[in-house]
Amino acid sequence: MDIGSAGYDYYQGSIAVNAAGQVVVGYNRSGLDPATGKIRFYARIFGTAADGTLYQRGGEYLLKESLTNDYHNGSLKGQPAAGRQRWGDYSQVSVDPNDPNSFWLIGEFAREYNTPADGHPGGTGGSRWSTWVAGINVLAVPEPATWAMMIAGFGMVGFAMRRSQKVKVSFA
Repeated sequence: MDIGSAGYDYYQGSIAVNAAGQVVVGYNRSGLDPATGKIRFYARIFGTAADGTLYQRGGEYLLKESLTNDYHNGSLKGQPAAGRQRWGDYSQVSVDPNDPNSFWLIGEFAREYNTPADGHPGGTGGSRWSTWVAGINVLAVPEPATWAMMIAGFGMVGFAMRRSQKVKVSFA
């Protein structure tokens, strides 16, 4: 199972497997994102084939995007990064004890700066961090082929309904 992609940093990964062999991986990603440059919390879902190999179901699922793209640990807002910059200290994926097809993911994201302008009187100017909790039901995530088949089926039913001949019934 390969989750990496050139130009990005992946860290604080966590994994859980249910009894049916479905795997959910949670992780944080940062790096060369041209759209925002923000840290994001993602999940990927994998199934287990009959021969025991893993296959990915769908793409990356964005669970939470940081609210700021200029986050620092140990330096103030507007200042260059000072010292060791790091991202959160935790991530977790676990199987829901009441539903083996549901997984809970916990990750960290950058909120806003701890400054008076950002609503924190007497703040130090460093980044503020928060916890994000998300739930995923692996049965509720359809495969792309399933979507295509469903849409094609609706199209064929609609076509058949339009082409059906109207039957007139008359009584004598």
